[in-house]
Amino acid sequence: MFKIKAKPTFVAPVPIPVPGGEPEPLTLVFRHKTRDEMNEYLKRTAAIGTNDVGPLMEIIEGWQDVDAEFSKDALQELVQNHHGSVTAILDTYVVELAEGRRKN
Repeated sequence: MFKIKAKPTFVAPVPIPVPGGEPEPLTLVFRHKTRDEMNEYLKRTAAIGTNDVGPLMEIIEGWQDVDAEFSKDALQELVQNHHGSVTAILDTYVVELAEGRRKN
């Protein structure tokens, strides 16, 4: 049965750019937002800085198969070491909310 109310969280792999190599998948547990909540979030975070993990903490609940426990400090370390990670995380989040994963 299709459920009108979305699950509060969802899991999605995020391709994190890795210097000198191919992007590596980081499996994140995201918090769901309604359409209105997402529009408000995007307006607030339009000028997100690559060093500011506060807005990311609002949408990420945790991660899977990572060598560190999820925390604001660990997320900050990820952002510092993988320069394209903020864009990759936000792009994946928006696509997952809007489209989900589609089978070929």
